[in-house]
Order: sequence, then C-alpha cells, then structure tokens
Amino acid sequence: MSDASEGCRDDEGRIALLSLAFGLLAMVLVLVVVSASAVHLQRKRLYAVADAAAADAADALDDAAYYTGGGDLLLSDASVRASAADYVAAHADLAGVVVAEGTGTPDGRTAVVVLDVDVRPLFVAFVPEEFAAGIRLRATSRAVADLR
Repeated sequence: MSDASEGCRDDEGRIALLSLAFGLLAMVLVLVVVSASAVHLQRKRLYAVADAAAADAADALDDAAYYTGGGDLLLSDASVRASAADYVAAHADLAGVVVAEGTGTPDGRTAVVVLDVDVRPLFVAFVPEEFAAGIRLRATSRAVADLR
C-alpha cells in the first residue's frame, strides 16, 4: 500500500505544471482571437469609409470636366481624389487612413476610391518594434455618378 500512496504524491507537481501550461495556452489563444477580431472590425470600418467616400466623390461634379466634355464627363481624377481626401479627413474614425494610388475615375462617371491603413493588432504589443510593422489593409470602392 505504501507504493501506491507514494506514486500519488509524485504526480502533484506535474498536474500543477500541466494546469499552468494549459492556462497559458488558453490565454494565448484568446489573445490571438481577440487580435484577429480587432483587425477584422477595422477592415469593416475601412470598407465603410471607402464606400461613403466613393459616394461622396461621385456626387462631386467637376464643373470644368462637365462643361468642356459636353456633359458626358461628370468627374475627373482630381475631383475624385480631392473629394475622397476631404471626406476621409472629416469622417475617418481610423487613424492613419490615406487615399491611395488608384483613386480617380476610369470613365468620367465612376468614382473609384482606394484607401490604405496600417493597423497593429493587439498581439504585436509583445514583440520588438522591428518585428511589429503591423498589417496593411486596403479597401477599394466604386460609385457611379448619375446626373438627372
């Protein structure tokens, strides 16, 4: 009987170590899921800002393009870019959002807005700055100008 009771006493330290390791693993998994969710929500916010900026840019009639183009051209690259930049400056709730290359109009009627932002998920707070550059998110949205 003494052999069985001694075997139980040897396992006490191993169970505590196993419980500690499991708790640490669970905390790391929660941190990764929370960080991924935060990046996903920031991505959704960026798309919402891009959609609204494209709609605002489609409403910004470029007078010079409209009158010199015979009424066929409603937008210009400059008017779309300026309108998108103004909208982002006034309404973007994400810090660091920039109007990226590709913002403009391909046909004079469609406003294309491309926004970029670098986001830092929560888990990169624990790594050195050289390795924590973050994640670049890009959103592209289109809106068609319709003058009636």
